[in-house]
Amino acid sequence: MRIARMVLAVLFVFLAGFNVWNMLANRIAAAQKPKFWNQVHRAAGYAFIALFAILSYFMLLRVKGVPEELSPRVTLHMALALALAPMLFAKVIVARARKGERALLTGLGVAIFVCAFTLVIMNLAAHFLQLASTDKASSRTSETFIVVVLGLAAIGFAKKIRQTQLKSGVPSTELPSGTEQASAAEPLQLILARIESQTHDAKTLRFILPSKRQLTTRPGQFLTFEWIIDGKPTVRSYSICSSPAQTGYVEITSKRVDNGCLSSFLNDRVQTGTVVKARGPYGQFYFDENKHKRIVLIAAGSGITPMMAMLRYIDDRCIPVDCVLIYCIRKEEDAFFLKELHRIETRSNRLNIVFVVSQPSSGWRGWSGRLRRQILDLEIEKPLESTFFLCGPPAFMVLARSLLQDLSVDPIQILQESFGGAVGAQPRFGPAAGSLTVRFARSGVVYKTSPEETLLESSEKNGVLIPWGCRQGNCGTCMTKLVSGDVRMQPHEALSDQQRSQGYILPCVSRPLSDVTLDT
Repeated sequence: MRIARMVLAVLFVFLAGFNVWNMLANRIAAAQKPKFWNQVHRAAGYAFIALFAILSYFMLLRVKGVPEELSPRVTLHMALALALAPMLFAKVIVARARKGERALLTGLGVAIFVCAFTLVIMNLAAHFLQLASTDKASSRTSETFIVVVLGLAAIGFAKKIRQTQLKSGVPSTELPSGTEQASAAEPLQLILARIESQTHDAKTLRFILPSKRQLTTRPGQFLTFEWIIDGKPTVRSYSICSSPAQTGYVEITSKRVDNGCLSSFLNDRVQTGTVVKARGPYGQFYFDENKHKRIVLIAAGSGITPMMAMLRYIDDRCIPVDCVLIYCIRKEEDAFFLKELHRIETRSNRLNIVFVVSQPSSGWRGWSGRLRRQILDLEIEKPLESTFFLCGPPAFMVLARSLLQDLSVDPIQILQESFGGAVGAQPRFGPAAGSLTVRFARSGVVYKTSPEETLLESSEKNGVLIPWGCRQGNCGTCMTKLVSGDVRMQPHEALSDQQRSQGYILPCVSRPLSDVTLDT
């Protein structure tokens, strides 16, 4: 009878732990087969309640008719059992009436597991201690018990590390044999595997990652590509629109722009099988599930691409975050990822997608015109508690920031991303070409340059290699301190106000206005 009770007790703890695991660690499987895993969770829960009733019956039999006062261990055992009963009742009620309260269900599940584990371990420990006081327990039995406990502790610790890595969006460093983790400094060789039309003037390109390289990205970051067009190298940065949970490929979306050499190439001429170099990922514009519990994504046109990576990641990981997407487009047919956006919205009760069409058709029933305060007031709940992500043309970003300022949103809660055109020659201004001096304080290199060249371009021509990533002022890789002189720097999103006040510049988008000295 004692052996049977011990088996039931171990099964009791196993079921409690299984239900906690099912809620915490099995999100992806549950997202793929929600009905199946809900049924499994429910069956395990009712089996746990049945075992609780059986073990409670045995407990009452043990104390029945005991004439003397109960021992402290038995008293504590009964107190934990009595505390477990209302928690089970509460969990059943919440699971039936408030299925969306995952945090509450998880908390109750963990508390039930702790109580169940404590109840069982108290009896098992007492049993083994009794054996240890007699000749029945050999030294081998004690050694085996210690090894099992340490093994279980090691497994639990390893799983905790794995869960933490998944929660932060960073894949495990335990890669398959022969696999290397990609470094932002080392270019990747990507192979174009699929081309999909999004709209009449935009295409999504899917690239296969090298078999022995893994790309670790955060949702919203970008890659810098080095294309060869008609024998000439062309460098551009593109936001990743695929989810970081997809480790076998990476996607970008390119929209054709007027007089855009690369955008025309990617929409009209590029073919599957093309190999391209890419650096990255870069950027501080990304969703962090550990920090951002309520987010608002405001995008215009192709600015939806980094937002798509965030939405796909949230959907893949079933992350419980309140999200509003406000997508501003010119016409209904200009919307990227339209069908997928609707599918993601139907799968989540915490996502609200709002379209704002500036030139709507006669049958359009949603918001029309420009982004304005009325839309934000009606579509966004608790704006002061939200983190805002903005991406779109410069004029749109200025408008969006001004509207958020009117709502008294803290600037710290506003993140933005924008990629301009190519960083190339600008109209001549200031001194004549070749009349300015650039000095590097540490290396001692001195040379003459033109105000039409960026400091990165001129340094490369003169043998000074400054690390770079995007060449467009977005990643911050080339950040260097300006010791003396003046520069014209546009844009500079990668620098914080504090960094700019300390004299740091981005050589990739900085052109000298006078003789300058750099701390490198």
